[in-house]
Order: sequence, then structure tokens, then C-alpha cells
Amino acid sequence: MKINKKFLSAILSVSLLATGTVLGTANAFVADKAASKADTEVQKSSATAYMVADQQQGSVLQCFNWSFENIKNKMALIADQGFTAIQTSPIQVAKETTAGKDAHGCWWVYYQPVDFRIEDNTNGTSALGTADEFKDMCDEAHKYGVRVIVDAVLNHMGNQSGNDISNKVPSTYANDSSCWHDITKNIYYSNYNRYVLTHYCMDGVPDLNTDSSKIQEAATEYLKECIDNGADGFRFDAAKHIETPADVSGTGSNFWPNVLNAVTSYAQSTRNITPYYYGEILGGATGDQDTGMGVSVINSYATYMSVTASGISGDILYSLSDHNGAGAQRSDFILNADGSSVSGSKAVLWNESHDTYQSGATSGYSDRVMKQTWAMVGTRAQAMGMYMARPTNWNTVMLGDADTTAWADTEVKAINNFHNYFAGQSEYLSSSGAIAYNERGTKGVVIVNCNGGSTSVNLTANKMTAGTYKDQVSGNTFTVSGGKISGTVGTSGIAVVYNDDTTPTPTISTQGGTFKTDTLTLTVGLKNADSGTYQIGSATA
Repeated sequence: MKINKKFLSAILSVSLLATGTVLGTANAFVADKAASKADTEVQKSSATAYMVADQQQGSVLQCFNWSFENIKNKMALIADQGFTAIQTSPIQVAKETTAGKDAHGCWWVYYQPVDFRIEDNTNGTSALGTADEFKDMCDEAHKYGVRVIVDAVLNHMGNQSGNDISNKVPSTYANDSSCWHDITKNIYYSNYNRYVLTHYCMDGVPDLNTDSSKIQEAATEYLKECIDNGADGFRFDAAKHIETPADVSGTGSNFWPNVLNAVTSYAQSTRNITPYYYGEILGGATGDQDTGMGVSVINSYATYMSVTASGISGDILYSLSDHNGAGAQRSDFILNADGSSVSGSKAVLWNESHDTYQSGATSGYSDRVMKQTWAMVGTRAQAMGMYMARPTNWNTVMLGDADTTAWADTEVKAINNFHNYFAGQSEYLSSSGAIAYNERGTKGVVIVNCNGGSTSVNLTANKMTAGTYKDQVSGNTFTVSGGKISGTVGTSGIAVVYNDDTTPTPTISTQGGTFKTDTLTLTVGLKNADSGTYQIGSATA
């Protein structure tokens, strides 16, 4: 709302009034009649009321292959589950038609784009939908405070058959040799170095010369286009295959600082947001011939984005499957044997990714194990968690389909709400036999029985204060007394123990900081209620 300068004296008595049913989720907005005063001298905030201020403190639902329309239709449920962001498949122009294709055989087509622009789908060839539908989906997400993260493919384009360039790539790139590395050479993973990793082709797809100013400008304009249409951040596919300034002389480039600095500045000036970035770094970022480079290269990536800690995520999953509580409570962020590691505030963890799922590496694990893994990775204090939405049947699902599967279960909702509730608070990971648990702050703990099923526990309370708490999954009561956490984990094998505060709470902030102009824009929010009103002075609410 905008308030004229002559009404400034009335601003100090803005009332926020709650109506409607109180909700037990962190994503529904709320207010309280008792809060009759609203201070206009508040901390500067984004124009968008996101569920968490910093996406690194939140979680993302990877909507693997879902169409924009289907994501939009499930947005209310996604928000109610406590996910603070969704992640789309790549939305660039793909080298082949995806409409009417099965996901199992064709999911990879999205990862072979042929242009730096959003697919407009004017001929109905994309299973994801139109550019307008993408924007509508983003608008819907923002109504619920959910961010939109786009999977961006900037390392390569699509091929015809292998080590060539698709005939769908525009001539401005296809016919300009400066846009490409030597596309006749493939990465040999048995013995490679950073030069090979960043300058050779992955499985025959033509590798872009990301040191080229032309390619950097094209990538920048594409990301800006996404920002204009509502994107709030990006996941960078094959990020480790794009060189950094830390690479050895003659092999590095300023691709990341040039592109991301420009995009960040643009997003801040046009939408008052700072995009969230994370890069796909699988199996470390260096090769056998680059021993010792790991730390410097990873630190260079982490300067510009968060990175996937895939090995750590896998170890936690495998430990849970092996009923190993000690392994499941792994707390370090060591990425690889090359010595590379990142701070937790730059790490992205998952229970599985689309790569591990479609390859069969994780698809055989039950939903129970996946949700237990999510309990340990999705509640971390610093790392962002990514949950991939599995299809109901990988053998029959079509591109664009959106299934309501385990991501919508009670345990996942409780875990996400716990994570959001304790954002910014400390963690303490522990284990006892087959039990792994994570205490957040001094008034919450998530407990996982790696053996599965219900069990009584009597665990050391390292941080939790004495008191009575509720398991948000089973409803069971837990007590903390004499330095012990005692209670019964329910049949899911997951207990999310804390006392969720559903007190209606009003928020109010200015959009641009100190008031210096003839008008003032205020952002008012209502947390823990489904509706509310605002009032200026004695005016009608």
C-alpha cells in the first residue's frame, strides 16, 4: 500500500487485525489484534514476502519434469508443506519436442538446450508450457512466499548425434567458432585435470567457450529474462565444467563473476531481490592431475554460489539404509578426497537428485528411507535442503506430469516447518546406536530411528532445555529432564519434537528503507492466520 506524506502521522497507528482460522504452518500469513501499533522505522526488506529471508536457510522441492501449469496448481500444497522454493526443469529451448514424450526416455532432452532464451512454445512442442505460463506460475508462487529456482544449462548446447552441433542452434552461435571449445574431444574420466574438465565435451555434447564475451553476454541476458518473468534464483547444471578465476593460468576465466554480478545487480535494481544461486558439483571439482587444487577451486565457486555436497548426501542416505546412526549424523562438509570442502552456509544437501534417481542409484530406496534421510539433511542449520519429487511410476510418467507422492507426506511437512521455525539457530548432531538426531537451538530436536518404526528413546540432551514438547508427526509427548530427551518415536521412525508457536503475529516493513519521498510503500504481513485487515488511524479497516 502507498501512503501519502500528509498521512505520515497516521502510519504510526496502523493496526493489523487477524480474522479467520489459525493455521499451523509457517507459510500462511497472520495478525493479532493486540498489535495495535506498527513502527514504520523498520529494517529494509524485499518487496516479496518470502517464507524465509534467506533461501540458504530454506528448502527446495525439485519439480522434476513438471509443467508450469501443474506446478502452479500444486503451489498451495507445496507452500503448506513448508517448502520455501520450487525448482523447475531447464526452461530454455530444447533441441527436440518434449510434448507427449515419456519422462523415463526423454527427461535428458531439457539438458540439451539450443538457445539462450525461454522456450515460448508457440508450436506446442514443450511439455513444460509457455513463457506466459511460466510467469503465471511465478506469480502464484510469490503469493505464497515461495521462490522459483530455474535449472539453467550454461555449459553446453545440444548435439545432432555426438560431438557436433544441433541444427536447431542459431547460426549466430553455430557458425561462430569463437563460441565453442574443441568439440571433437570428450572428457576422459579415468585420468583428467581441470583443463580437460572445463574445455572438453561431456558425452559428446558441444562445449561452449564460456571465456567468450559473446557467450557471457548471451548467458547474462537469458538469466535476466528469467528474472523479468519471475525467477528468484538458479541451479547451474554442470557448474564444475565451467572454469573459475582460480583455475591455473591459461585455463580460467571470469565467466562466473561477470555473469552473476551483472544478473545480481539487475535483479536488485528491477525487483529488489538478490537471486539465490547454487551449482552442481558432483564428485569434487578437480581431477587426478590436479591434486591440491581442490580447496582453491571450490572456494572460487563458493564465492559466487552455493554448491551441491553430493557425496555427503549419499553417505547419509546409505548410513540410514544400513541402520547406522553414527553415519547418519554426519556433520562435516568435506566434499572430496582432494581436500575440498565448503562451509555449511554454502552447501546444498539432498535425499536424492534427478540424476541419482533416474540412474537407479537411489530409486530402489523406499519412501521411508528417503523421508528419514530428509529428516537429517533437511533440518541442517546452514545447508539448504533439496527434495526431489518422485513420480508415482517412473516407467509410465509423461513429461509434464506432476504426481503427489511422498513429498506431500505428514513427516515432510513437519520437517520443513521445523527447519523454517529454527532458521538461524544452532544445531547439534548426535547418535545413539541406530538413533540419529539433530537438536536445533535449545527447544527442538528431530529424531530418526534408522531401524524404522516405533521405538522408545532416552537420549542425551546436549542443548535442549528442560520441559515438555510435542512430536509434530505422531502427537506423542516428549520430555527433557535431567539432561535426557525421553519419549516414543512413532511408526514412521521420525519424530519432529518442538512446540510450534501458532500465535498470530503481524509484520510491517518499508520497501525502500527511510522515508524521503512524497509517498511511502509499506509491506504488511500476517503470519499464522489465513486472512486479516490493516487500518490507518481511524479509517475503515
